[in-house]
Amino acid sequence: MPDSSKRNETTHIDEVGRTAISSVQWLLENRNLKGNASHPITHNNKLTLFICGQEAFADIAGQIARAEDSIDLCCWGFDPGMELVRGNSVTWPRGETFGDLLIAAARRHVRVRLLIWHDRLGSPMVHNMPGHSHGTSPWKNSGQRVDDISAKASLAMLQDAVATRERVSGGHRADRIALEDIPMLAREEYCYSWYVLAFKGLFEGLEIRLRHGDSGAISKSIETELSQPHGLTMGEIEKPGMLYLGTHHQKPVLIDFAHEEGAKAVGYVMGLNSVTDYWDTTAHLLNDTRREQGGVNERRECLQGLAADGGFATLKPYQDYACRIDGGRALIALYNNFVKAWDRAADDRTHAAANASVSRKLPRGSPPALLLRKAERDDSTVQIVLTQPEEQDKTIKETYFRAVTQASLAAGYLYVENQYFQYEDWARHLLAERRKVVAAWKAGSLKAGKTMRDMPIMHVLIVIPVPERAQMVPRTHDTLATLGRHDGMTGQNTMIDDYNKRPKTRQVRGGFGITSEVEVKLPDVVRHSNGINKPGAMTLESDFGLKVSVAMLNVSAFDKDRWRYREIYIHSKLMLVDDVFMTLGSANLNQRSMAVDSEINIATVDYRVARELRKRVWRMHSGGLVDGGGGTKGEIVDAFEKWEELMGENRGRKKSDSASADHKKMSGFLLPFEDSRSSTLRLG
Repeated sequence: MPDSSKRNETTHIDEVGRTAISSVQWLLENRNLKGNASHPITHNNKLTLFICGQEAFADIAGQIARAEDSIDLCCWGFDPGMELVRGNSVTWPRGETFGDLLIAAARRHVRVRLLIWHDRLGSPMVHNMPGHSHGTSPWKNSGQRVDDISAKASLAMLQDAVATRERVSGGHRADRIALEDIPMLAREEYCYSWYVLAFKGLFEGLEIRLRHGDSGAISKSIETELSQPHGLTMGEIEKPGMLYLGTHHQKPVLIDFAHEEGAKAVGYVMGLNSVTDYWDTTAHLLNDTRREQGGVNERRECLQGLAADGGFATLKPYQDYACRIDGGRALIALYNNFVKAWDRAADDRTHAAANASVSRKLPRGSPPALLLRKAERDDSTVQIVLTQPEEQDKTIKETYFRAVTQASLAAGYLYVENQYFQYEDWARHLLAERRKVVAAWKAGSLKAGKTMRDMPIMHVLIVIPVPERAQMVPRTHDTLATLGRHDGMTGQNTMIDDYNKRPKTRQVRGGFGITSEVEVKLPDVVRHSNGINKPGAMTLESDFGLKVSVAMLNVSAFDKDRWRYREIYIHSKLMLVDDVFMTLGSANLNQRSMAVDSEINIATVDYRVARELRKRVWRMHSGGLVDGGGGTKGEIVDAFEKWEELMGENRGRKKSDSASADHKKMSGFLLPFEDSRSSTLRLG
């Protein structure tokens, strides 16, 4: 992509010492122009990182409970019945629900604004608004008073109905309801009633607006992509899915932004959705009753090729992150992002012109004074970046590409943990940048008395889940193939090989018995894969100075008289580089997040934040065996080798026929990435 984010700089060299000092540009400095900063780089922010829903949602719940003036939530989905803090009860509600927290805040005269993505086709498919997008309860108790609505009230109502065998509205009889089903049915009733009352405006001080994707803006955004999504030819569904099922995938939270001039302002940028499926602990237990009860997907869930090993009571373990920002100018960017989206949603609601102007005004015309304080020693430099098709904003994409450009100049590590690893353009950019570094080393190494064997290697560690749908296999395969690490995608590799072994032509009988040779066209997925260079490990190291590791996460535990293994679903959107750069948020590493869906990420160059997170995450994944130490070149080399060794050992334990814990229990969660499925259809 054209590097419009690059800052040109003149550096003067000390002719005596033959040295120069210059700064490395990690952030998008051309988006921070004085007097016209579209994405300001701010220096006075205090950051706190959370891993997984238990940590992050508990912190958010505490801030909501203490809110005094305003709560602005921007969501991909919202689940009123979700408990942010959960006790050990096995039935709902296991704690105070998100819906009740917001009602309580509104009753304290806190202004609550809830902005949710909703699409009449897409939302019922992904179940992002329980009680509205789906589960529109048969227990429609429209007579319930507003001051009675609560999770406990809904549970008591259904318990009383069953106890007295009263008829429940909607044609269902209370005497046919099993006692064990009451909590989930009460949850369904609660979510339905909560949304009905909220949309009627009966929670004074709480307002909901819905927004959907803008296909016209998405189309313009896609046009500027180097690689185009595929259309309806050969049954492809990728491009229509992007154009007409674009989502608003952001999930920032902003609390008390202007109260007391921002004295208590706090915001969150995260990948966690405000839906119960995304709650988990860092322990990632095989079955945790604090996670939501499973359905048919969990009952069918099993190791690939081991159908007899299916059946789980709860949803999968989930891995994700959140970043809290206390005070600081970065909160102004969160506020502006929310207000513009809130105003657009009003335009949608009133069917106003698509290009209607939106409010960019801050409270009383200026930012809260305390957010403008001078940076302190422990503060972090931050830039808020976006994907926003309505504004043709692709600063998240620019950030990912800029980070790779800078990372390629060094020989440390690049760590990517992402729900989707499907952006081939990004992988090609990494190789192109490293090729430049190798060429420069070759050009100057002889004068310095060095050889190619002396060139430091850059270590890339990728952690991804098995693609959630088979149609996502081709994009994942091709992105990994670009980096020469598609070996784990055995199903797609086999399918491609089989197609390539078939005859290239076939005979067709025409008129008068004349036969002719006709070319057999390969599926586009196969043709595209054939065009990828696919460097081997030796080529990757010699031509690009790279070593690449690709992992997935599983938890192992003794369960039901045997050792069982279960995927930890990686919902993360995290990148770390050399302990000097970090970005996380809502954006996946795929074309949808870079050009189609609205997204928001935080980027920082605070080495303390990046280093501490790197050490904590690596220790968690490796069972405490790998953390990279101080991040020196030697320590990163050692960590990479141990990481790869541990993946192999864990794979051996998972495949072992032994029943002994010594041979079956994995150390940590790391495994080599494997997927035995294949597809000729793409879904980005």
